[in-house]
Amino acid sequence: MKDKVLAIVKRRLKLIEDDSLDDLIEEYIEQIEMKIKSYCNQPRVPEELKFVWASMTIDILRIEHPNEQAVMESVSDGIASVKLGDTNVSYASKGNDITSASKGSLDSLVLNYSVELNKYRRLKTI
Repeated sequence: MKDKVLAIVKRRLKLIEDDSLDDLIEEYIEQIEMKIKSYCNQPRVPEELKFVWASMTIDILRIEHPNEQAVMESVSDGIASVKLGDTNVSYASKGNDITSASKGSLDSLVLNYSVELNKYRRLKTI
């Protein structure tokens, strides 16, 4: 399933043709895998969490490598705010579009995804 997550991450970061960051991305995929398995008390990451796993990988890439050109270029300019009276539209700038999950450490990153992860969490057996 790691290959599927890698493909999702590369597609979202628009790195489909670029293999230069594959080793780095795969390292974070494995790191996030361990965190998910630990948090959910599961021997493997459930298939249903592959998109959450990919999102968490992208977030940790943005945390750990904020100056990585390929990662930050993938963040497109989006609309930051819209004002209806006199029609004001302001755009978010590239490089500043880090999600709220990207502002914490890896441990708090897992907690930011706890809503999705809790559905697959099991009681720890002693």
